[in-house]
Amino acid sequence: MINLSEDYLTDVEEHNLDLTRARKAKGDKVVGVYCAFTPKELIAAAGGIPVSLCGSSDEPIPAAEQHLPRNICPLVKSSYGFALTDTCPNFHFSDFLVADATCDGKKKMYELLGRMKPLHLLQLPQRADTESAFQYWLSEIRQLKTVLENWLAIEITDEKLLEAVKLYNRCRQVTSKIFELNKGGQTFLTGKEISTATDDGGFQVDLSSHITRMEKVIQWAKKRGGLEPRSRILLTGSPTTCKKVLNIIEETAYVTAMENCGGLKTVGQLVEEEGDRLEALARKYLNISCSCMSPNLGRYGLLEEIVKDYHIDGVIDLTWQACHTYNVESFSVGEFIRDRLGVPFLQIETDYSESDAGWIKVRVEAFLEML
Repeated sequence: MINLSEDYLTDVEEHNLDLTRARKAKGDKVVGVYCAFTPKELIAAAGGIPVSLCGSSDEPIPAAEQHLPRNICPLVKSSYGFALTDTCPNFHFSDFLVADATCDGKKKMYELLGRMKPLHLLQLPQRADTESAFQYWLSEIRQLKTVLENWLAIEITDEKLLEAVKLYNRCRQVTSKIFELNKGGQTFLTGKEISTATDDGGFQVDLSSHITRMEKVIQWAKKRGGLEPRSRILLTGSPTTCKKVLNIIEETAYVTAMENCGGLKTVGQLVEEEGDRLEALARKYLNISCSCMSPNLGRYGLLEEIVKDYHIDGVIDLTWQACHTYNVESFSVGEFIRDRLGVPFLQIETDYSESDAGWIKVRVEAFLEML
């Protein structure tokens, strides 16, 4: 019997930690990853264990503010604070770090992280829609392959890379099926349940078991049947590393789809399994519609598709304070949602603390009453 509670994730995390300890005892290495642009297929093909490192709590932020300015993104401060205080097993177990230069705050913070552990920084192009941008990004992927081979003392063969590509594609396909349960106007999973079901516990040491668990969730949700009707919300914007806004929305509505990192923005497109593997990886990851790209036109097409396919009643845009790219983009996204798609739109700008939870609740409730 599936129970998508905190105990569910705790069991997943403990299982993956145990496997990671066993593999590290045999000499395998853990590679910490900070953003969606890093192709984890390369790490897996090299025999490494990819692990997600984004911060999710405000607890280590005071420690981070000893080195970082207070008026910087809470995700950046939380990530650095966990590393600085060594209070997160994901960072603690990491032997090497791969980071992506998605924003100025992150890439300067990575300079400090590089003092703690070996770190390779992927330099993203400023845009994703030109051949020159693709060739530049492809050179970064090729360089990462060489770096990983040197770090892990192994050759990444074409056979191993294809095996990893197929496994990660399978994971994307099943993750997409989790979301697609809510297509067509019926709700089979709440946003909190989707978030829990698609969470691999950080350590991607046993992706096959994660896929099997998600398949069981799909079976369980279909057997349970559709949920009682509520307003259907699309949550977009900054990564939902802190669940505060998600939880507030779901007190009275359903977040039936999420476009944020880790959601439909990153799982929809598969890596081409034919042809040059590195080119296929470069094309897939460069097509992630992140606000760090200018222009970021792909995001609008994706939002339109989600709003129509998931029968969305309203869109809520989550933007972390000092996340300048998403905050600026929220203006044009709001215009597009309201004027082009005819759907109500609300921007919530916040941080990881609970100090503004009451204010957010009032705004969300007022927004939902309009729908």
